Amino acid sequence: MFSVKRNMGKYLVIAKNSLQEYFTYRLNFILWRVRVVISILISFFLWQTIFRDRSQVFGYSQAQMLTYIILLTLMNGVVLSTRVFRVAEEINLGKLSNILIRPVNYFGYTFARDISDKGINIFFSVIEIMLLVLLLHPPLIVQTQIFFLSLFIFFLIMAAILYFEIGMILSCIGFWSRETWGPQFIFFILVAFLAGTYFPLDILPYPVYNLLQLLPFTYLVYFPLKIYLGTISYQYILRGFLILTFWIFTLWWVLNLLWRKGLKLYTSEGQ
Repeated sequence: MFSVKRNMGKYLVIAKNSLQEYFTYRLNFILWRVRVVISILISFFLWQTIFRDRSQVFGYSQAQMLTYIILLTLMNGVVLSTRVFRVAEEINLGKLSNILIRPVNYFGYTFARDISDKGINIFFSVIEIMLLVLLLHPPLIVQTQIFFLSLFIFFLIMAAILYFEIGMILSCIGFWSRETWGPQFIFFILVAFLAGTYFPLDILPYPVYNLLQLLPFTYLVYFPLKIYLGTISYQYILRGFLILTFWIFTLWWVLNLLWRKGLKLYTSEGQ
């Protein structure tokens, strides 16, 4: 029991130190939040205009669509906020060595940094949602059924784990190449689109949507938000859970494989 508490204590310290970095590099964080809010506002006013003379679009009511758009602020804070982009930098600069010699698991170390990142982003996401609701007065759906709320939170956690794995796998590029920023940037933009951060994925043609359901990205944003709205069947939820679980275990295996192979090639010049 003492050993478990001591190990947990190490990761809490890591999370705390990572949180303190935000007070040192405040501008980066502010720009990230501004980007998120601007993106949400663009989508919000676009869909509000589309619904001006219509009661439904693509099977969504105005309240359903605007709730989806507003909650993207929360999804960005819980799921898509991450610190794993630093992993490739640590590999390329040789800083990884300084962490590997410490009595911590590197994945746990990185996940602890992610937790602090998500914590502060969630805090500001809630504030931003409150301000958007007060200023824009959008028609929103407030989910009151405990079953759907519980599932929403559960799938949020699973989505955060999945995105962590995706980010870590992409960061492993650093073992084989020093050009990591470009591929990471392009991939994260692509993931944001495929995850449903611009619009619900089921407005796409059915063959495309059916294919996307088999990929992991659908379950990062779109799937949890559909659960919150309560517009999907229990059968679809079970199917989504099975696919999501498959991808979490599969990507975890891929990540460990790439990590072991990468460490065999890793060098830390100048460190």
